[in-house]
Amino acid sequence: MDFIFNSKTETMPRKKIQELQLKRLKKTVYLVYENVPHYKKRFKEQGIKPEDIKTLEDVRKLPFTTKDDLRENAPFGLMATSLDNCIELHASSGTTGIPITVCYTPNDIEVWSEVMARCLSMSGLTKKDIFQNPIPYGTFTGAFGFHYGAQKVGAMVIPSGKGQSERQIKLMQYYKSTFMSGVASYALRLGQVAQEIGVDPKKLEIRNGLFGAEMFTTGLKKRIVETWDMDVHDIYGLTEMCGPGVSTDCDQHDGLHLWEDHFLIEIIDPKTLEPIGLEEEGEVVLTTLTKEGMPLLRYRTRDIAKLYDQEVCECGRTHIKHSTIKGRSDDMIIIRGTNIFPGQIESVLMKNHDVGSNWRMVLSTKRDVDVLTVEVETKKQLSQFDTENLAKKLQNDIKSVIVFTPKIEVLPPNTIHDTGLKAKRVIDERKAN
Repeated sequence: MDFIFNSKTETMPRKKIQELQLKRLKKTVYLVYENVPHYKKRFKEQGIKPEDIKTLEDVRKLPFTTKDDLRENAPFGLMATSLDNCIELHASSGTTGIPITVCYTPNDIEVWSEVMARCLSMSGLTKKDIFQNPIPYGTFTGAFGFHYGAQKVGAMVIPSGKGQSERQIKLMQYYKSTFMSGVASYALRLGQVAQEIGVDPKKLEIRNGLFGAEMFTTGLKKRIVETWDMDVHDIYGLTEMCGPGVSTDCDQHDGLHLWEDHFLIEIIDPKTLEPIGLEEEGEVVLTTLTKEGMPLLRYRTRDIAKLYDQEVCECGRTHIKHSTIKGRSDDMIIIRGTNIFPGQIESVLMKNHDVGSNWRMVLSTKRDVDVLTVEVETKKQLSQFDTENLAKKLQNDIKSVIVFTPKIEVLPPNTIHDTGLKAKRVIDERKAN
């Protein structure tokens, strides 16, 4: 059962939400125009001024912001206030070598705590819960977002931090943890580790979980539910906005409510950059409406989703819903002219009960032809006969989804090693050939 943390705001009439959005959008536009040289320059290039923003639709007149803009102005060039006014810094993992850095004012931390409290309450967290947070505490936003939100709800937080999976299970047993957060693939891995050390995850006290930080398919969600016998919710967020806390799914599990009093969402065609209609898939573009430290206009997330045409959800919340993230426009892989998202592969694998929690796609080139190999672990050791049969079945099932035939390598449990917080699903060796 989900709980509404801030009933007045979460059930606000649509008209009131839009009035509040417009008021906050105008304020944000003035803030960046006056304080951020990058935006002032972009406004002049596009021939617009803050006073040109008179309606929510006028957001389309504003310039897009991209990850390249953030990198070119790193670390503090997009700040709208002095560093003296900031009390915390977080950064993305910086896989390209330049981490995306975000600084928070006291009010930014308060807003982050508020939206996270809403997300956690929607997932069933109450002040009676013992909340275990197995996410790395550091510059990565994840752990602190969950921590602040859970404290705001009033739950007891166990800051168990990164990894050490057996220790995580022992903490759950010892403290009788009732709610878990984290990365979706790690939740499944924890369940596997519990079984390996003779602990039935279903017999632990964990009854709710809120997971994000990576693509989260229906199949993976179903697998976590079956492993833990708990209610599973999906959270969406990104460092550039605040961290986790932009949106979460309610008990209807048919879309994620996005907090429109703090974020303005658009869905655009990633090729034409033009807006597209409700129920159509495109790239998520977000504008911060209350950020003081580093407000962003029309940030191109590269995440692919669609908005739902629904005024009021059965849960009572009025904030717009978007679909789960299908993938990222820059994660889309083209193999022999076919567009493939890793989520398409995962959706097939997670339906098969012999498949374990870890898998990856390896792309290579042989005789100038692209080859896709799907490496997949089994839940338990299989005979050679069963291994060959599983490989054939997975090959046919995946082929029916992506059109051409992949190679399948079925591996014993715990063969594919984790490389970081988020599971690395795609290994592209084609560039080396």
